[in-house]
Amino acid sequence: MQHKSMYLYPWDLRDEGAVVVADRLRSAGINGVTLATSYHAGKFLRPHSPSGKVYFPQDGTVYFTPDPRLYRALAPQRASMADGYDAVRELGRSAPDLRITAWTVGLHNSRLGRANPEITAETLFGDRLINSLCPAQPEVRHYLTALSVDTANQPGVAEIALETPGWQAFRHGHHHEFELVELPDRVQVMMGMCFCDACRSAAAASGLNLSALANDTRRQLELFFSTGKLPETAPDTDPEWEAFRNWRAAVVTGLVAEIRDALPREVRLAVIPTTRSPNALCWVEGSELSELSRAADRLEIPAYRTGAAAVAEDTAWVRDAAGDGAEIGFILRPSYPSCANAEAVAQAVSVLRAQAPTSLSFYNYGHMRLSALDWIAGALA
Repeated sequence: MQHKSMYLYPWDLRDEGAVVVADRLRSAGINGVTLATSYHAGKFLRPHSPSGKVYFPQDGTVYFTPDPRLYRALAPQRASMADGYDAVRELGRSAPDLRITAWTVGLHNSRLGRANPEITAETLFGDRLINSLCPAQPEVRHYLTALSVDTANQPGVAEIALETPGWQAFRHGHHHEFELVELPDRVQVMMGMCFCDACRSAAAASGLNLSALANDTRRQLELFFSTGKLPETAPDTDPEWEAFRNWRAAVVTGLVAEIRDALPREVRLAVIPTTRSPNALCWVEGSELSELSRAADRLEIPAYRTGAAAVAEDTAWVRDAAGDGAEIGFILRPSYPSCANAEAVAQAVSVLRAQAPTSLSFYNYGHMRLSALDWIAGALA
């Protein structure tokens, strides 16, 4: 395992200085940076920031100057902070030895979803989930392919790490996400499924009758919302849902394959298949690991369980699901809530190395105390 990378935000690089950050990473044994180049909104605590401890990134923006010739109906917006600061170029100037992976958040984009609700995921009740662009929509597919090519064209980018190439789970931490009804897992799954016109049309072309499935599922949800009674059959075991699940996986895998074909050959494509934990839940977002590992160059897997035993169980499932020959990198949080101390980081790194990864990454420089870099250094040594 040669590649060891740190996830990093452009605003942390700007505020602390690329030279300072790069020196700290090298001292920890890090030889690459996974830099956010397309990102969503958030509220982030920054323990070691010299200029302020809380940061609110702009929603659904990119941190480079996009090429308008690549886009059609949907186009990215450059973040205001990028008007005078190009983080990719600054890394190339200040730390040319650090390999750059462009961390690209794909279809989690509330800015585009709010402006174009017709291309977002649609619940059984006609609600538009504006944070989740639907990958079955042709314009969405063109947008993400163009964004990936645009990002790959930035100087010094060696790889794209594509996050959220599929649908979002119903609970995704949206701004002030709030419920006074307890939602069992299967209800969350059904509420997060997309039944937009593009999905219905494309599924029908593949031989699926989404109308019958939608009608039955809606009746079950109406019963739940009025009485609290659970559906009798869980979506992950029902045969009709299984066919729907397989179709969704084919949609996402096909999109990733289109992106890989469009990228320059020298720029690699990694896919982060889920934002959920454990990784066995990735199917909710339309991810099927063995197929994605063949469509992309490799998988970039969050290993966010707490404790070495849980990490071992989760990553063993990933290795088995991805299949023989799959190239896998793992992402570790070397701090709260996953690792409480240096010993916990060392144990987690040891567990991950047992899965023969081609890379190991750490999340996230700006979020954690600088002491976590010492923990990383000890674990890697």
